[in-house]
Amino acid sequence: MRMMARLWVVAVAVLTVAPVARAAEGTNETERMRVDGVAAYVNEHVITLSDVMVLIEPVRRQLVAKYKGTALQTRLREAFDTTLQTLVDRFLVLDAYEAQGGRIPDWVIDQRADEMIKELFKGDRAALMRALAQEQMTFDEWRETIERQLIVQSMRNANVDQYVQITPGRVRRYYDAHSDEFQQPARMHLRMVVLSPEKVADHTQRKQRADELVRQAREGADFGGLATQFSGGSHAEAGGDWGWIDPARELRSELARVAEATETGQVSEPVKIAESFYIIKVEGRREAAAAPFDDVYTQIERSLRHKEIQSAYKIWLARLKRDAFVKIISPESL
Repeated sequence: MRMMARLWVVAVAVLTVAPVARAAEGTNETERMRVDGVAAYVNEHVITLSDVMVLIEPVRRQLVAKYKGTALQTRLREAFDTTLQTLVDRFLVLDAYEAQGGRIPDWVIDQRADEMIKELFKGDRAALMRALAQEQMTFDEWRETIERQLIVQSMRNANVDQYVQITPGRVRRYYDAHSDEFQQPARMHLRMVVLSPEKVADHTQRKQRADELVRQAREGADFGGLATQFSGGSHAEAGGDWGWIDPARELRSELARVAEATETGQVSEPVKIAESFYIIKVEGRREAAAAPFDDVYTQIERSLRHKEIQSAYKIWLARLKRDAFVKIISPESL
């Protein structure tokens, strides 16, 4: 049981991080001995401190770079406790599955293994084998841990996910009560002509061309056609069409100010930035408003379902825990 627990923990690290980084990387033997010890017992399984540290190593590096002193220790402990609880929960689920006598078909495991190799190692089995060698794990052992992950997923779906249903009425009530969460900023529909040195090499001629294009556009020439013919910007092929945007967030401040000052349907004067001239046409404006219900329905439904599943999953795990032996041993330090 102890070996299977260790294989499960290491495999989670292999599946989560590619290429694999061992928790002991960059540490000496004394430090590795310091984190050795029991963190928890789950029925016949033993989870060690080093098991947990393998999984939180990427987070630890980020925290060490960002925090110091008491703040660092607090966040490290939070990461440790969260990861340890995740491992405890997984073993509870695995034991419940074993008690039911369930079995995942071999073809399902092989298919998932192929997907993981493709996702994490771009289909390179040799890269996977090198990663497993770093962890002193065989392919069969890795495949066995994939089976355990599939077991957890299937057990969660069978006991929790399939029973969670979010009705349209509930989605609507959430939308009505939290409309402030779905506010869309004011937007403008813009087209733009960009006259760069690549399009007109001589500066004087470039300014003259910009003035001429403004005159033509204001006299009724098709602005999109002018952009397609003369613009050097990335949107030239689309007639200089930038679509509906928030100028304050998506344009340089000089251009955003000109766009805001230009009336709807009108064309701006040329705006010189560095060696290029920019001409803006405001096609339309939309005031800030809540996104339409239909546009955010799926987003709300998905969010509510996720929260409901998380709550139901915790309740289910609590029931499993009541029928199991679980002992958490709090370490004095990390």
